[in-house]
Amino acid sequence: MNLETGTILIFGVVMLPVYIMLIGWFAGEPRELKMPLLGVGILASVTVGLWGGLALFGALLGLLFF
Repeated sequence: MNLETGTILIFGVVMLPVYIMLIGWFAGEPRELKMPLLGVGILASVTVGLWGGLALFGALLGLLFF
């Protein structure tokens, strides 16, 4: 399998703090499932909000300039 350098950098290096944070949330003490799931929900909603906003902005720019 041939992985591109950018893919390795993004998912292996840039996302490493996020992976460590998620491991800490789910493997840390006290073992309570409510707070880690809340954190994952917040991360997911921020990600979806940013991607959705960028998609709408890109569509708007496409309508204005093309």
